Amino acid sequence: MNLNFGATLSTFLITFALAFIIFALVPGGDLLLLAKLVALAFGITLLSPVWYPHIRGVRKGDRVSIVGMSPFVELRSKYGLAQTNGRLGNAITVITDDGSEVLCEVVAYAGMFSHAKVKIKDNAQVIEVR
Repeated sequence: MNLNFGATLSTFLITFALAFIIFALVPGGDLLLLAKLVALAFGITLLSPVWYPHIRGVRKGDRVSIVGMSPFVELRSKYGLAQTNGRLGNAITVITDDGSEVLCEVVAYAGMFSHAKVKIKDNAQVIEVR
């Protein structure tokens, strides 16, 4: 699953668990300390969809959305499966749903509920984006 919901949930569980562990281990900790730790954990959780895609990138096996050059074509894009790892601006190999292999450039990482977006880079391969 390359959508960030799983990463956000994991970050939530880990940071809240750490907040309670730190609260339990700090001698003389009061409820104000616990409130501050929970607020810190909540802040880290809210920021995780922003930083997580940049750390992870696009990995082999991720579902990607192949977008066209025109902004109007992006409304209806074709999907594929990444065959190589890549970062923003890098070229990766993608196998489309119809089985053809194309060279694409990573143009956007996965969002909270969206797949990473790639643009066809290989001019010899033309895919009809419906």
